[in-house]
Amino acid sequence: MATDPKDNVLNNADLRRLMQIQYAMFDEMTKNQLKALKGIKLLIDPPNVEVGTTRSEEVFSKNRMRLLHYLPTTDVKYKIPLLFVYAVINRPYILDLQPDKSVVKKFVDAGFDVYMIDWGYPGIGDEHIGTTEYIEYYIDSAVKHIQERTGSKKISMLGYCIGGYFTTIYSAVHPERVANLMVMAAPLYFDIDHGLLHVWTKDKSFDPQKVVEVFGSAPADFLNGGFSMLDPMPNTIMKYYGLFQGLDNDEFVMNFLRMEKWIKDGIAIPGKFYAEFIKGGYQENRLFNGKLAVADRIVNLSNIDMPVLIIVGASDHLVPMAATKPLYDRVSSKVKEIIEYPTGHIGLSVSGRSHKEVWPRAVNWLAKNTLTEQGQTKAPRPKKR
Repeated sequence: MATDPKDNVLNNADLRRLMQIQYAMFDEMTKNQLKALKGIKLLIDPPNVEVGTTRSEEVFSKNRMRLLHYLPTTDVKYKIPLLFVYAVINRPYILDLQPDKSVVKKFVDAGFDVYMIDWGYPGIGDEHIGTTEYIEYYIDSAVKHIQERTGSKKISMLGYCIGGYFTTIYSAVHPERVANLMVMAAPLYFDIDHGLLHVWTKDKSFDPQKVVEVFGSAPADFLNGGFSMLDPMPNTIMKYYGLFQGLDNDEFVMNFLRMEKWIKDGIAIPGKFYAEFIKGGYQENRLFNGKLAVADRIVNLSNIDMPVLIIVGASDHLVPMAATKPLYDRVSSKVKEIIEYPTGHIGLSVSGRSHKEVWPRAVNWLAKNTLTEQGQTKAPRPKKR
């Protein structure tokens, strides 16, 4: 049966709907193109963003290391000072990224007398800095300066990432100077078979000395490239897709830019320490095997008898929980606790949820154990020098 040609002709209503769909698609495409251009411009020429905004003063320096003292925002309630020790990779302001996501500010506002080691940027000659130099030359000098400045015989320490490796060693070598030890996402135990960084470096066919021979120190770009590949999609494509989706949210964009500034503000690792850390850590697990020596003295973890708090991220791709938690069973401390939280390596210090749920617990833990060590409930302000 023949069809009526009129049946194949769109009526006016159909045409209007089709044109509306086409206009909407064109409008959406134009908006996305403009949005993409805005994002590209933002990445090429980002605005200046403030980081490390908690007020501080430099009170001591040694070579390129600076010791920062954070100015109190309230009465200092605790006589025992707190020293933050960050890794020798990237900059320590990740612990003070912005006022509402600042681990440093949490402790300062709670009435602690807070200090931070800023390692600076290694230069010519620093490739010879190793574990012993970090512990006995730099950290010990900072601790002694704080003791002299405040009159306190002991200090509390919070070490993050490799900074936690350093503070653990320091507490084992000088337990008489440490009142409380907090370690956060610290690579301590290396005899594990998960975590790509452990897999890549555990094989002794990877020779860190070859990197040192070529570069002198392990370059920041070399390190950051490896870290990105630990979780490649979130660290590359998905990160920028997230930026595109949030471009209309100014707060989100500023948070993104602060993180990007920190990620790109990389620091080379001195060659001697890099080789020692890969070989003595990832490949030989010397700290837990009782074979790590500092200034010809074997580091004994059982010497750690002060209160210990271990903070780990369940989604940490850089330092798996299994690389930190074994410390709990090796110390002699009567007071020890683990805070395990569902976030990643960086999320522990900057995520909103961590600041609502992890850091209030950590502040309360340190407050309780500091008062126990002091044997009092109120402390004077530190002496001015």
